[in-house]
Amino acid sequence: MRLEVLKTTPQSLRHIATMETTTTMAPFTKKEDKRVTEKNIDKQQARRSLLIFGQDRTGTTFLSAMFAQDPQMFIVYEPLWITKGWRSNEPNYNCSGCEIEIVNAILSCNFSRYPSSTKLLWYVKTAWTGALPVNIFTTNHFCNSSGQRKADCSKMRENPNFVDRVCKENFKHSVVKVSPERLPREKLADLVPQVILENPGTEVRVLHLVRDPRGNLNSRINIKWTKDYPHPMLASHARRLCKASLSDLDHVDKLKLTGRYKRVWYKQIADDPVETARDIYNFAGFQIPPDVEKWIIRSTTPNKTQQKQELNNPYSPVRRAKGNADKWRNQAFFKRNQVIERECRLVMDKLGLKRVRKPD
Repeated sequence: MRLEVLKTTPQSLRHIATMETTTTMAPFTKKEDKRVTEKNIDKQQARRSLLIFGQDRTGTTFLSAMFAQDPQMFIVYEPLWITKGWRSNEPNYNCSGCEIEIVNAILSCNFSRYPSSTKLLWYVKTAWTGALPVNIFTTNHFCNSSGQRKADCSKMRENPNFVDRVCKENFKHSVVKVSPERLPREKLADLVPQVILENPGTEVRVLHLVRDPRGNLNSRINIKWTKDYPHPMLASHARRLCKASLSDLDHVDKLKLTGRYKRVWYKQIADDPVETARDIYNFAGFQIPPDVEKWIIRSTTPNKTQQKQELNNPYSPVRRAKGNADKWRNQAFFKRNQVIERECRLVMDKLGLKRVRKPD
């Protein structure tokens, strides 16, 4: 891999003064290549971890729930809801850089590394978001529930070194899901390439989920996150979403994260969930268990009764996948889609998305 157009900032240099470059990075000179060979961390032994990044309603919750079925995975969903709470409710706490620090800690099983990641362990006993597919911190790996009505998680909170050890010894990989809306500037640039540079002992891959903005806004309207046409909120919401999405795509283009970055469409997940999951596992360097594939099939082909039960939960991973990505194409939504296309013209052009034709 080659990281190009990187700016040297205090944040990016914080933990790379003694960084050893892994063999996934392209060689620079013969002298540097020799040093890389001598100091290289064996890729077969290095921890392989995955950062899932995407706007809300792009399929990130489904993939997080999928990884939660895999006992190999130390999966943490949206931990930055907690840091967002710190920024809002603890004005005297210095949270500068705490988001990247917590993501680093999860990816490399190193919670003792920062004060912020140690602090996090005091906030994970209870669910921090309604969409949480699993709370890995309250499992028997970290909490003692033998002979007690209520699990004792005090050791986890008080001893971050214990958490580091359990994470490394019991989970082969780490997966963390982050939405840009929980970042200070709401941009991928708040995390990448820093998560790669600051975790030299971990093979970090970045999975970026994207969705046609017309489908994304259709989903948000259905769960009442925004108003439908002709309400002016639709245009402002579409403008904000697409401006943020375009910024992230432009940022990735500048970095050229060859081998470390993969973009996956929501439509790919909906149209062929099992094959897309295999592709994601392969990209991350993971092995997909048969039980995970079975879970995907069950979750994406529910019967009518199951589908009806799950429809009331906007975060449920259980949905009939076939045709789900194209529901926005209904002719009744033509005027709505015109508004979205006008506000999202630049990002749609970048993604190669075609405008809808006027209904007959």
